[in-house]
Amino acid sequence: MAKIQLWSEGYEASGDSCDATFHGEYECDTLQEAAALFKESLDDENERKTVHVEDLNFWGCRFFDNETDARKSCG
Repeated sequence: MAKIQLWSEGYEASGDSCDATFHGEYECDTLQEAAALFKESLDDENERKTVHVEDLNFWGCRFFDNETDARKSCG
């Protein structure tokens, strides 16, 4: 088991934007497991619905295991 960082890429849409976001570091073997653990950690049911573990995205923003890749597309 390794420590995997979970990042989501930034976005720009409809006049709103957000830089890449760090969601935590998880003890697991894969990025999908990290995404699942992140999803389980969310208190809000509606927010949990926006985490797609199989597709590796959160609100449509792709997950990455490092900051550099998460910042490539949009800050």
